[in-house]
Amino acid sequence: MLSEEQIKILISANDSLRVQLDDANNVLAAREQEIDFLNTELADATAMRSKLDGQQGEIESIKNRLGEKQRAAKGAEERQFELHQELTGMAVLNKDYNELLQDYAYLKSRFNDNQSQLKNLEERIFQLQKIASRIGELESTLQNSLLETDNLKNKLTILESQKLLK
Repeated sequence: MLSEEQIKILISANDSLRVQLDDANNVLAAREQEIDFLNTELADATAMRSKLDGQQGEIESIKNRLGEKQRAAKGAEERQFELHQELTGMAVLNKDYNELLQDYAYLKSRFNDNQSQLKNLEERIFQLQKIASRIGELESTLQNSLLETDNLKNKLTILESQKLLK
């Protein structure tokens, strides 16, 4: 068996070991609390990382939509420019069209005036033709009258010559 001295040393060593064990248990408990805290922090960090990844995905999606919107805006801007050019062209065409309408109205007025003058000329020609026809009739009548007069003069001359001869 052990001596009292050895037992005291053992008890003292045992007490010392208990104090060390308590210290180690306290350190272990503190470490376990730290581990629990770190696990909680890790879970929070993982959740934050997951949330960040989700937000990163949303940001990428927003960037993609923004790129689409920018391309659409650029396309709309180009289409607006094209429409502006078309409108400018249409304005020029409209101006030309209005000038052509004015020219047409002027030419139509001139045509109507010319038609009126032509109608007047046709009426005058018709009148002149009637006059020429009448002149022709009168010339023919005059010619006939002259021939008849000449005939009568000849007959008269013949008659006078026969009277003189008798």
